[in-house]
Amino acid sequence: MKKIGKKAFIKKTFKFIIFVLVVILLVFLIKNKWNIPNAFSDMAEILRIK
Repeated sequence: MKKIGKKAFIKKTFKFIIFVLVVILLVFLIKNKWNIPNAFSDMAEILRIK
C-alpha cells in the first residue's frame, strides 16, 4: 500500500467529512419533502448541535 503525506491525508479526510455531511443533508431534505429549514433542524438534532 502506498504511503501518503500528512497534508494529503488531512485533505482526503476533510473531503470525506464534507461528503458525508452533504449526503446526510440530502437524505434529510428528501425525508422532509425538500423543506430546507426542517432538514437543517433535523440534522442539527441528530448531530446534537441544537
